[in-house]
Amino acid sequence: MNKTRKSHVFDQHLQLNFSYDMNIESAYVITVDGNADSERLAERCLKSCEQFNIPAKRWSAFDGTQGDIKTPAHLVGKDYLKWFKVIDPHLSPSELACALSHISLWAHCVQNDRPLVVLEHDAVVIANFQTHPFFGCINYLGCIEQMERGWPVIPTPPHATHGANYHFICRAHAYSIDPAVAKSMLAYVLRQGICETLDLMLRADLFPIVQFGLVAYDDSGGITTITHRKPDPFGQER
Repeated sequence: MNKTRKSHVFDQHLQLNFSYDMNIESAYVITVDGNADSERLAERCLKSCEQFNIPAKRWSAFDGTQGDIKTPAHLVGKDYLKWFKVIDPHLSPSELACALSHISLWAHCVQNDRPLVVLEHDAVVIANFQTHPFFGCINYLGCIEQMERGWPVIPTPPHATHGANYHFICRAHAYSIDPAVAKSMLAYVLRQGICETLDLMLRADLFPIVQFGLVAYDDSGGITTITHRKPDPFGQER
C-alpha cells in the first residue's frame, strides 16, 4: 500500500523552508556616514552598479575612525550584535568596525534568505551580475591586480597568505554570499570570536572561495578608513 507523506502546514510568518533563491537581492555598499572620502567613493561604487542595472544601496557602516566605535542608526538594538565578542585585544576600533559592518551584512543575508553582494566603498563594478553562481560559497568578484596586472581569473581566485598554512580572501572589497555560506561565516565568528581582522577571518581552508568572472575590483586611490592597523608578528603594520 502506498502511503502519502503528510505535508507540514506552516504559519506563513514562520518561513520554515529555505528559499534556495540564487538571484541577488541587492548589492550593499559599506559606507561610513559623514566621512567625505567614504561617501565620495561609495557614490562612485553605486553609479558603477547602476551602469549594469544591479540593484544597489548604501549600507551605513560601523564607524571606528574617531577612536571609538559608533553603531549606525539602522543597526542600533539588533540583538545578534551582542552575540559576537572580541578575542584579539590588539585590533583597532576601525578594524573592529570594518569586521562588524561585514558581519551585519552576513546576518542580513540570513535574515532575508537571499544572496547579496558585499561591496566596500572603494569597489568599482565593471560587469553585470544578477545571480550568485555557487551554492554555499563565497563568490569573489575580483581585485585590482586582476584588472591592472593581468592576474588570472579562474575558479580558484587569488588568496592572500599569512604564512604557508594560512590562506584567506585576497581583500574582501567585493564578494557575494548566499544564506548557506553566510550561516557558516556567522557560526565561525560566534565560535571563535572576532579573533582577527575581517580578511583573515575569511579563511580559504574553512570557506569555499570561488570566482566566476571579473565583476568588480578595488580602487581606493590610497584612501582608507582603517587606522592604527594591528601589527603583524614581525612588528610591521599590515
